[in-house]
Parts: sequence; structure tokens; C-alpha cells
Amino acid sequence: YEIIKDVAATTFMPLSVGGKINTLKDIEKRLKLGADKITINSIVLENPNFITDAAKEFGSQCIIISIDVKSNSGNYKVYSHKKNLTTDIDPLKLSKECEDLGAGEIFINSVERDGMGSGYDLKLIDKIAKKVSIPVIACGGVGDWNHFSEALKTTNVDAVAAANIFHYKDQSVYLAKKFLHDDGLNVRKPVLMN
Repeated sequence: YEIIKDVAATTFMPLSVGGKINTLKDIEKRLKLGADKITINSIVLENPNFITDAAKEFGSQCIIISIDVKSNSGNYKVYSHKKNLTTDIDPLKLSKECEDLGAGEIFINSVERDGMGSGYDLKLIDKIAKKVSIPVIACGGVGDWNHFSEALKTTNVDAVAAANIFHYKDQSVYLAKKFLHDDGLNVRKPVLMN
């Protein structure tokens, strides 16, 4: 909780927080500490109606549904980290169900590509983005800046996310923004901070 409070106090951008969220009180506590949005995952597989309860209490704009997906020869299924297994749930159907239940955004992560640097699963993210009318955020697989552009230019995804590339490249936020800005995408011109 201290990390949420510290990050919220020192940043000037929307802050999304996830992890171990099982009750409305869990959401309320994180919002009071400075989170702007909440990302939920495991509870959705156990109790989809939690989405509706959370959206009614805090607003749909606050509720992001994180869906982890595994592919078996192009056959996509939702993966549960909590149970450490691939379910029989179709991620497209789950995405639409989450939207219908009140979710404000979908965060889609390709589990096999996560940390591999081979690029997003463009087929998956485009299918999800075309299935729902709420914003879709792509995650899993970024290895170079072009992967961001590729997803934004060739799919209907609304936003892109990554982790490892920002951990292992010097001045990575600046370089990512510069690449996207120079590639003609709608990104604020980057400025190096001292």
C-alpha cells in the first residue's frame, strides 16, 4: 500500500493498480491511496458479476479487466495464473461479457509472448479490439519500439503496454515516445528530463 501511495504522490499520470483485488473494499482502499483505475483478473474468472458490482460502485471508467491468454495453434484460451492452468474460456467471449457487465477497458496479455521480445500477438489483439466497443490495451511481447507502432497501425487496439523493454533500455520512455512521435503516431513530443 505504501508503494501505491508513494507513486501516486510523485506522478502526474493516471495510475492503474491491480493484484489481490477480491472485494469492493480492496478497490476502495487502492483508490483512496491515489489509484485512478483498478485492474482485476482472477476474480473475474471466479465471479464475473464482481465487474458489475465494481462498476456500479466506482464507475466503469475505473474498472480494467486484465485477461491473460494462451494460444495452442491459433486456438486462444484464457489462462488463470491463480490456478496455474489454461481454461476452456474463449477470450473473445469473455471480453464481450466483461464489457456487457460494465468493464471500462480490456487489458489483453499474450502469456507466451510476455517477456519474449517477439512482438504482440496482432491477430489476438485485433480480434478482441473488434469484438468490443470499450478501449483495448495490448500487452505481451514488445522487444523493440517498432512493435508499438505495428500494433497501433495494423490493429484496432486503443493503447499498447510493455514492461521488460522499459527495464532494460536506457532512457526507454523517452526513446519509445520519440520513436512513436517520429513514426507519425499521436504521441506528445518527448522531452528529456534532468
